[in-house]
Amino acid sequence: MKLRRSHTNRRPFAVLDIGSSKICCLIAKPDRQGGLQLLGQGTHASAGMRGGEISDLDATSEVIGKTVQAAEREAGFTLSSVTVVLPGGKPTSAIQTQSITLSDNTVNRRDMRRLMDKGTNRQTKGTHQAMQMQTLQYGLDEVRDISDPRGMRGRILSVDYTIVSAARTSLANFREALALNHLSVNRFIHAGYAAGIACLSEEERYLGSTVIDFGGGTTAMGTFMDGKLIYAHSIPIGGHHVTTDIARILSAPIADAERLKAVEGSIMPIAKLATAPDTLKKAVKMGQTDNITLPGLSDMIKVGGKMIERNLLSAIIRPRIEEILEMLMRQLETAKMQYAAGSRFILTGGASQLTGLNDFCSSSLGKTTTLGLPTGVTDVADGTMGASHAAAIGALIHVNQLDDDDPAERQTRALPHGPIERISAWLRDNL
Repeated sequence: MKLRRSHTNRRPFAVLDIGSSKICCLIAKPDRQGGLQLLGQGTHASAGMRGGEISDLDATSEVIGKTVQAAEREAGFTLSSVTVVLPGGKPTSAIQTQSITLSDNTVNRRDMRRLMDKGTNRQTKGTHQAMQMQTLQYGLDEVRDISDPRGMRGRILSVDYTIVSAARTSLANFREALALNHLSVNRFIHAGYAAGIACLSEEERYLGSTVIDFGGGTTAMGTFMDGKLIYAHSIPIGGHHVTTDIARILSAPIADAERLKAVEGSIMPIAKLATAPDTLKKAVKMGQTDNITLPGLSDMIKVGGKMIERNLLSAIIRPRIEEILEMLMRQLETAKMQYAAGSRFILTGGASQLTGLNDFCSSSLGKTTTLGLPTGVTDVADGTMGASHAAAIGALIHVNQLDDDDPAERQTRALPHGPIERISAWLRDNL
């Protein structure tokens, strides 16, 4: 996917971020300076979502309808299709190479489309389906690192690309939830990629950076190098799991546990917690939360009419954050991307606002970590578009700068790729 100014996309367009804690719809249009002007937004607490997957289709569809309608009223614009930010879907990513032999030794756009189509066909078998592709570089015979081979001469055209796939069942259910609201899906975008577009500078994407988007039910990760996405992954654990841990161990209602996490929650220095977190890990797994005591710092918090030490709250939060980081790093190692991930990590998402998270991640990962905030959209009220909207804003930027005629984009924008859709795409591209 080449991030270029689209010459056809001048009308308002929308993105829908379907998360486990909230669903957000943003409607925007390009401004004259090349940026984005926000026209309308709608945000609603999620329902029928668990771990980034739909668990109740009717409940999710109803919330999507309310969210989209709120954004439409503010924008004064009725939507027929949206780009969906996907935090779940059991995504996988891989870097692949594909090649074809040219018929007339001169590269044209049809050759590029045929090349990308061949790669997509190979990757969409089984339970997963391609939802996003990122061209890394083209090659002609022995010449590599070509960004645009059109008009160039050679015999064999090749391409290296990152392909992000998601479970067919998940994508089908998200499409169905939108169809119940008379909406179609333009494309799916991985939440880690979208957050990186919003929070990373061009230099950070070029030098190599990894963004971690801490959501409510999922945590998404995207790794960039030379300005391109080279790895993406998500795990079904997020900030809501921290809230649930607090509620279970302190016997508090979910609403009180969420407030406690947001207002009083923090991650204390590791040295001050000694070995207590191991006890808490076992307690959370076994459901045995009675008689948990920890040495404290004499800093007390009132919870449900009783006093607890702040150190206890920190010790409840820490094991879940450790688990998230361990799972992400394990996935990087499995994909052999631990070195490509670089030494610069940017944290964003609603759950990234936890006090002390930045320092804790820096110490645990041994990386330079910073908190990232999204940029690139104008006419936004102060405080309304923070880290929790990073993926949605990044998706807006991606769509606004997308070259609609890019071969990689054509392979993934019309889902699913059934026989009729493929015949229509071939007729559109070749006749």
